[in-house]
Amino acid sequence: MTGKTIYSAEYRRLVERLRARREEIGLTQTALSKDLGWPQQRLSAIEAGARRLDVMEFLHLTARLGLAPDVALRLVVAASESPGRRKKAPDPK
Repeated sequence: MTGKTIYSAEYRRLVERLRARREEIGLTQTALSKDLGWPQQRLSAIEAGARRLDVMEFLHLTARLGLAPDVALRLVVAASESPGRRKKAPDPK
C-alpha cells in the first residue's frame, strides 16, 4: 500500500483543480485565506504542494469555493483515477 504523500500525482491533481477553481471565481490567495481565517502562507503552502489538507480544511475550503460537498467529493474521485482512464472533472456550477 502506498503511504500518503503530498507528492502523489492524485493529490497534486486535486490541489491543481482547487487552485483553478479559486482563480475561476476571481479570488486571490489573500482574499480566500482571509475568508477562511487562515494565514495566507497556509493556502500558499497547500497550493504549492508543501502542506497537505486535512478533511475538515478541505470541506471548509471547498465550501468557500462554492462547491457543495458532493461536488467536492467528485473532484477527489476524479483526481484519484488513473490518467489513462480518468473522467472529466465535474462542472462545479
